[in-house]
Amino acid sequence: EPIIWSFSFGGVRRFRLRHRRDPHLRLELDLPSGSLLGMAGATQRHYRHDLPKTARAVAARINLTFRAIAAVS
Repeated sequence: EPIIWSFSFGGVRRFRLRHRRDPHLRLELDLPSGSLLGMAGATQRHYRHDLPKTARAVAARINLTFRAIAAVS
């Protein structure tokens, strides 16, 4: 079960989590510049995540994502 840390800089973007089996379980939040989002445990197994498309123009942004892929001993 991977651990992910995601830093966002620049324009605000909407982040969405949707449960894979129960569509009523969902979370949407805005990620402002300088935000840090962490996902761990079974989050990625049980939820789909994305930045939904938007019809309006959005400011430029950059995202840096760090993933723990394998344990280091």
